[in-house]
Order: sequence, then C-alpha cells, then structure tokens
Amino acid sequence: MLFSPNRRSVLQFAAACSLAAVSPAFASIQSRPFNIFFDFESVELSPSASQIVEALAREILPSARVTLAGNADTAETSPERISYARGNEVLKYFLRKPSLAKVRFNVITNGVSTPLVRTGPNIKEPQNRRVEVTII
Repeated sequence: MLFSPNRRSVLQFAAACSLAAVSPAFASIQSRPFNIFFDFESVELSPSASQIVEALAREILPSARVTLAGNADTAETSPERISYARGNEVLKYFLRKPSLAKVRFNVITNGVSTPLVRTGPNIKEPQNRRVEVTII
C-alpha cells in the first residue's frame, strides 16, 4: 500500500522544515523591533547603545532588510531633523561592518508621531528618543 499524504500532514511537514532552517537567535530578532535610545538633543550613540547595535550587527543575515526608524520627543528642537540623524547614526555604525555590505537598509523618520510614551508638548521623555530597528 502506497502512502497517500493528506493536506494536514503535508502542511505540518512544510512547517517543520521551514522552522528547522531558521537559526534560533535570528528567529528571536525577527519577532520584534529593537530600540536604540539616545540622550536629549543627541545623535551620538552612547557606549551602552553601541553595545546593542554591535550585538544586532552580529545577528543580521546578509539577505536581510533592515528599517531604521528615528524618533524624537516633543521637547527636542527640530524633531524631524534629529530623528533622521539618529537613524543615520545607527546606519553608519552598521555600514562599518563588512558582513553587512549586502544588507538592504532603509532609514525613515517618525519625528514625534510614534511615541512609546504619550506626552504633551515640550515634555522630555527618554523612551521616545530612539531608533527602532526592524529586521525582515
């Protein structure tokens, strides 16, 4: 008697094969965006932020697409400019890594439009001063 797979067994097999090919570390990175935080009115990476970016750089595959979304808080001057500059600062760090030469990066600016913590105008909120890194 020949084995005749049903639809459910074929789908289970396909799912198992696709999961086996994914590295556990990379699977956890893809599951959510990572935030790199900045000081007030600053576009420079702090030592702790540099460590996070370095750890992310080691896990990004050459075939990945990475979006860097800069954000600012409502108390910062020129939030659109500063949030874009933050995204570019993280991009410059990634581009210094030869292993990331083939990765497709996209830098966008959110300004104050997507805060982690809602505040009124001219309120300093450290959690809103960030670059959100999304790896696809």
